[in-house]
Amino acid sequence: MKNKDCCSICSSRTDDGIYLLRVYICHSCEKEMIQTSADDPKYQYFIDQMSKAQRSVIVS
Repeated sequence: MKNKDCCSICSSRTDDGIYLLRVYICHSCEKEMIQTSADDPKYQYFIDQMSKAQRSVIVS
């Protein structure tokens, strides 16, 4: 059985995501991030979440 990791964007625990620069992103968030245009307000949310996650990895 595979470990479930916590998504850095939505905080859900899944085993079907990816690691991007040591930051775990679930498949659902990955798909939404890819489909979100740069002028969508959600785009900035994704940037902010990735930035927070990356900073927490650096501190760890």
